[in-house]
Amino acid sequence: MLFGWMGSLTGIIGAILVAMNFEFSKFGYLFFLFSSITWAIQARKNKDNSLIVLNIVFTIINTMGIYKWFFYQG
Repeated sequence: MLFGWMGSLTGIIGAILVAMNFEFSKFGYLFFLFSSITWAIQARKNKDNSLIVLNIVFTIINTMGIYKWFFYQG
């Protein structure tokens, strides 16, 4: 249950940061990444395979966002 609440809270913070579209918005992807990892952990505890798959995909997408906004220079 703790991982679900952590996932929800960090997901909300990530969404707010990205939606604000200001200089710190890129940090929303870090919150989204943490959210998807914690939700995947919670899903595993609950044996919810569809939620595990969804959050593995979100983890990949969030990692791509982090790469683009923090490291990509092109």
